[in-house]
Amino acid sequence: MAKRIDFWSLLRLTQEYISRHYAAALIDQEKNPQLKAYIDKYLRDNDYAVDGYTSAQIIDSIYREMCEYSILTPFLGSPDLEEINVNGWDDIALTMLDGSIIKLKEHFQSPQHAVDIIKRLLHHSGMIIDNATPMAQGHLPNNTRITALKEPVVDEDRGVAVSIRLLHPARVNLRNLIETGFATEEMTAFLCMCIRYGVPFVVAGATSSGKTTLLNAIMTSIPDNKRVFTIESGSRELALVRRDTQGNVVNNVVHTLSRPSDNPAYDITQEDLVVASLRFNPDIVCVGEMRNEECYAAVEASLTGHTVVSTVHAGPGPAAHMRIALLCQKRFPIDFNTSLIQAGQAFPLVVYAHKLEDNRRKIMDISECVITPSGEREYRCLYGYRITKNTVENGEFVVDGYFDKPNIMSESLKRRLIQYGVPQDELAVFLRAGKGDPA
Repeated sequence: MAKRIDFWSLLRLTQEYISRHYAAALIDQEKNPQLKAYIDKYLRDNDYAVDGYTSAQIIDSIYREMCEYSILTPFLGSPDLEEINVNGWDDIALTMLDGSIIKLKEHFQSPQHAVDIIKRLLHHSGMIIDNATPMAQGHLPNNTRITALKEPVVDEDRGVAVSIRLLHPARVNLRNLIETGFATEEMTAFLCMCIRYGVPFVVAGATSSGKTTLLNAIMTSIPDNKRVFTIESGSRELALVRRDTQGNVVNNVVHTLSRPSDNPAYDITQEDLVVASLRFNPDIVCVGEMRNEECYAAVEASLTGHTVVSTVHAGPGPAAHMRIALLCQKRFPIDFNTSLIQAGQAFPLVVYAHKLEDNRRKIMDISECVITPSGEREYRCLYGYRITKNTVENGEFVVDGYFDKPNIMSESLKRRLIQYGVPQDELAVFLRAGKGDPA
């Protein structure tokens, strides 16, 4: 008759057995797959069983604890998830792609167990979290970004707080944006025209508003003969390399990642990469997100005639340029009004993305910044989403609205596009007065 035992006691016994007899399989990752056979042998030799588990489930669960990431393993890399939030060792929430949140019934065994698993996750990117360094950022190879905190930053009885962001750069294309109501066909076509013909822009919005998703989709419209240089920090969110049916790369893309180091002298920052990108003769420079001194380098690159696109955590129009100017001040603290003017000149278009209360994402505003002869900034909303209904019905948010086109582009933007080669018939589409589109 099988000997009944609780899972955690069995895990401890199995770990001791494997450590005594098959230690090499724990040290050598190439031998990790053999562990399942060793675990199976140990269970059969001792006739152990755990209530609620089949033999296969016991083996898989023990293997996850020893070589993978415990209860997080099934969710890492999931195509249906946007984020995994560990609020504490006994509180894990999953954010789905549609914005809904599901609380897991499973949790870690203890605060220390949670810390141990997160340390293992961070090890992939060479990052350490401990009492001396209680905050760490890292990534996994499959476009997964990790931000972790442990005590004393969080309470000792909670163990850790972790945000694991699962990125799906190739999932969304221009057609998806239109079909899901993120934007209209004319709005996406307008942005594609701008990036193709040398008009820099910045996508602003909060976390999870769809900034990088939008930028990634727009950049897929860039012709193959245009040279694109992308710069990101921590993990790869942009996926622009295209191949033909034989596997040959058909477009002209350089993807780069910044590299932090324990020794600041060996850091390779986003700012360093922006400067380096200009030596690659790029047609388009994409800074995945401006969050520090790289903002000044991006503004300088744009002001010297390069097509620069990026994202920034900010509000629409004026707020985005205010944020850009503040970031530039970190590197070169000149007169603030001058920084604001430079921000408006460097990024004459601001695209504002937002996640509504019903979890749908929308482009709420595409504004053009016009610098007047007196140096004032005037904002012209070219496209926007107007909310007509925002209510709670049967416990759920209901949001209705429509896209409109209150203004057409300025004469200066029109001249710039013509100068950079946009066909007149293509441009004419965006010079017509607009009407509202339900969405």
